[in-house]
Amino acid sequence: MKFDLKQLQAFVTLADTANYREAANRLFITQPALTKQIQGLEQTLGSTLFNRGRHGAELTAIGAQLLTQASALVEHGKGFERHAIALASGIAGRLKIGFGLSSFALAPALVASFKQQVPEVMVHLQDMTSATQQERLLSGQLQLGFMRRPQAPQLQEHRLLTDRLVLAVPTLMTRPDPAAFDVEQALANQPLLQMVGHRCPGLSQQIAGFLGANRLTGMIQEAEDIQTLVALVAAGIGN
Repeated sequence: MKFDLKQLQAFVTLADTANYREAANRLFITQPALTKQIQGLEQTLGSTLFNRGRHGAELTAIGAQLLTQASALVEHGKGFERHAIALASGIAGRLKIGFGLSSFALAPALVASFKQQVPEVMVHLQDMTSATQQERLLSGQLQLGFMRRPQAPQLQEHRLLTDRLVLAVPTLMTRPDPAAFDVEQALANQPLLQMVGHRCPGLSQQIAGFLGANRLTGMIQEAEDIQTLVALVAAGIGN
């Protein structure tokens, strides 16, 4: 059994108007084309759907019983078409987005703004490292990532922020003259606290590059999360 949505649409429209001319006008086709579609559907179904009389097109008993289901199929087809067009135009669907420490404020704000413009798109925002984001972007598990500059040439990037490396120290280390603070001496006397390498590999590489470029050495102490890192710095570990 083969029939198409155009035939069902013709059936539903003719049932609604009970008039071949009006139904053809609604469908933007000629009356002969409409008649051909109805006859094709009737031939496929093996049943007469309409009786033509002085009052126009009247549904047969079988046609009346099929009308509800045919209407549902037509609406489902229209819904499918609308959804497909929305997906193709980017105003519907699902997005899996990664973000990390460097974008913990920016990413949620941009996603919230995006959702206001396209509320039909379902967004799943997940906290993960830049390395994990890159891996999942390449495997297709993520569609977008707020991350440090990717190393993979297969990924396209759009710069949103520029970071600066800042050395945070307890206030007492800068007394009595903050301008005279000696970074090299501080690193020689105190451990350098930073996030554990596997949590922030991009940041760790930046720090290592900075230290190497400036010939700075010192003991490194790693923390598992940002809260621990801040607490250790505030406590003045090493004094």
